[in-house]
Amino acid sequence: MYDVFKGYQFKYARKRDLSYIFKDKISLKQDLKPNDAKKKNLLIAIKRIESIQINPNEIFSYWKIIGSPSKKKGYVESRSLVNGKIENSLGGGLCQLSGLIYYISLIANLEILERHSHSMDIYTNATRFTPLGSDATVAYGYKDLKIRNNLDSPIKFKFSMLENHLIIHLMHSSSIQENIVEFKANEITDSLIEVTTIINKKVVDKSKYKQEAPNFL
Repeated sequence: MYDVFKGYQFKYARKRDLSYIFKDKISLKQDLKPNDAKKKNLLIAIKRIESIQINPNEIFSYWKIIGSPSKKKGYVESRSLVNGKIENSLGGGLCQLSGLIYYISLIANLEILERHSHSMDIYTNATRFTPLGSDATVAYGYKDLKIRNNLDSPIKFKFSMLENHLIIHLMHSSSIQENIVEFKANEITDSLIEVTTIINKKVVDKSKYKQEAPNFL
């Protein structure tokens, strides 16, 4: 019903013959903090994402492309943040992909249609692998990441998985002026922090996180 109301249902990017030639790319590198289960889940999802070409005005939907993370598809249990707690769940670790896609989409000035921040900040400055505010949590069935290709040519996402790093590449052939993206944190109370997302010195979003001592590293 949400898709019908928003007019999204016929605009989603899908798997197709990838014959388009991409001449340029924007890349973003992030610490991976890997374990075997997380790597397995990421590689399954990456294969699906890399098969998608997003034409102009089409919408990239994280869950429409990946589908439900099930054992049948090969996903295994790994750590994830669920209802404010760290626990093992099928497809654990997939939020790192959605966060990378969100972050590089901000840099490329793509249109963000749906994005959800995590409810809690479980990292310290020493363990944080991406700026607070650059995350995009996803939960199959009710929290998605949706991005519209507002450029005048197709785009696609590719990934390079190294031993301790994950790199996302936004492949394109349009002229893209990369945005200056900043995340500024403000401690509202001892247990609540607000992060303001600023693009080219303009405030575009605000996210709030509960602060709590992490129960894992």
